[in-house]
Amino acid sequence: MAIWTVCEARGSAFRATTYELLSRARQVAAAAGIDSVAVVMGADTALADQLNGQAQQVLCLQGSHLVGGDAGVWSAALASACKPAPPRLVLFADSDRSREVAPALAARLGYAALANGTGLDWDADQFVLTRPVYGGKAYASYGTGDAGCVAVFRPNSFSTEPGDVATTQVRTVAVDPAPSRVRVEALQPRAGGQVPLGEAQVVVCGGRGMKAAENLALLGELAKVLDGAVGVSRAVVDAGWAEHSAQVGKSGKTVSPGLYIVAGVSGAVHHTMGMDTAKVVVAINTDPNAPIFRYADYGVVGNALEVLPALTAALAAQG
Repeated sequence: MAIWTVCEARGSAFRATTYELLSRARQVAAAAGIDSVAVVMGADTALADQLNGQAQQVLCLQGSHLVGGDAGVWSAALASACKPAPPRLVLFADSDRSREVAPALAARLGYAALANGTGLDWDADQFVLTRPVYGGKAYASYGTGDAGCVAVFRPNSFSTEPGDVATTQVRTVAVDPAPSRVRVEALQPRAGGQVPLGEAQVVVCGGRGMKAAENLALLGELAKVLDGAVGVSRAVVDAGWAEHSAQVGKSGKTVSPGLYIVAGVSGAVHHTMGMDTAKVVVAINTDPNAPIFRYADYGVVGNALEVLPALTAALAAQG
């Protein structure tokens, strides 16, 4: 019995959220008296040494069809690797890929599946997983009992602790799932180099109150000072001012930053469902009765087009 954490790389390193998930897996595995296993796939196995100390074992799955990252191939490979000693819990950090792979793996294993997780504990001889429900108005906890579970967690849900496992066993397993029905011609990283929105510790988000597409540059200027990412509301995307990839909300991305600065967003439920687990929320809006202030730790009643430049200048002056 073990906890498996599927580790997804981006370029020449694993995603930051991989290490926070491994940290929590080690803590919960220790409480349960079981092993924590880091699992790397295909081309990512070349980076396995980066996981020394992060888990009792690093399991490298290698096969001719794993490089493209197709969900069907990955889920088949993982299911095959699970058969000799099935893990009780398989963890994924949220990403476009994990949202496809995790439910497919759960179906192959006959496990329960949970998405959008924010909490993981060991209590009363079972794993307890937590996720927001009802648009973030409440949280539900689910006990796994004796059943297996595949779970996908929001980035920034846990703190990252230094790897503290004295000895890590690295093991390579050959898997040969059927080739993908999808041919990957090329992978093109998005230009800009900003912190990925879903993993950013600071997000600066703008809404209809930004008035025009050219004013979105104010968001970027503040995000740059704070080493953060820029998000927008659905209204901004619908107006054609920004791409859907930057949208925060029910029909966009879910974010859990340490600091969420939101300017010119009213705070309708379809937006707050995407940011309700932010640690600190700073809201800027001309309407003192805007719903977003119910979620805010700090509120500024004012014009975002005036407040944002002033805030950027003040923070830049502090270095």
